[in-house]
Amino acid sequence: MFSLLRYRFHRTLSFVALGMATSISAASAVHAAQEIVLIADQSKIVTLPEAPATVVIGNPSVADVTMDGQSLFFHPRAWGLTNVVALDAKGRKLGDYLVRVIFEDRYSVSMYSPAGRKTYTCPRDCEPALRIGDSAEFSGNYVGQAGQKSGLALGQVIGDAMTAQQTGAQQVTTQPMVTQPVVTQPTVTTITIPTSPLPQ
Repeated sequence: MFSLLRYRFHRTLSFVALGMATSISAASAVHAAQEIVLIADQSKIVTLPEAPATVVIGNPSVADVTMDGQSLFFHPRAWGLTNVVALDAKGRKLGDYLVRVIFEDRYSVSMYSPAGRKTYTCPRDCEPALRIGDSAEFSGNYVGQAGQKSGLALGQVIGDAMTAQQTGAQQVTTQPMVTQPVVTQPTVTTITIPTSPLPQ
């Protein structure tokens, strides 16, 4: 009899312990932050159950977030680790994310010298690639040449637009309208009263 009671007692404790462990695990799963890995220069979209009222970013210099309705757009900015929390209008948590930004390019090649690091991407031929941590001279040359290329492309677009305008329909030049002041003259009304002979 004593052995049976002890068995039931231990069995009851085992079920209680199992229930507590399950509850703790479920609570941890609910509150645990979801990890998001962002690859440099590649954005990622996360859809929330509803549109957030507030989005808190731990370190915007590592990753930034833009919103459009229920969608969160994660943008990597620099290598590192940060967190993002989305809340509804009542302050309830809609999403909790641990954001890690990494560099991943199987075609990437780094060259080290006393002047600093230079990064190239080599799918076939090797071309310079902009990567945080490269030497200032190398990065500056890359940014300068990329800016010149963008400027040439923009100039080409503007030139094409001007050519199309000149060869198209007749251009109409609109002159600014000059408004002259209007001077209002007073209106004078003349009343003529007929005269009749006075009665004798």
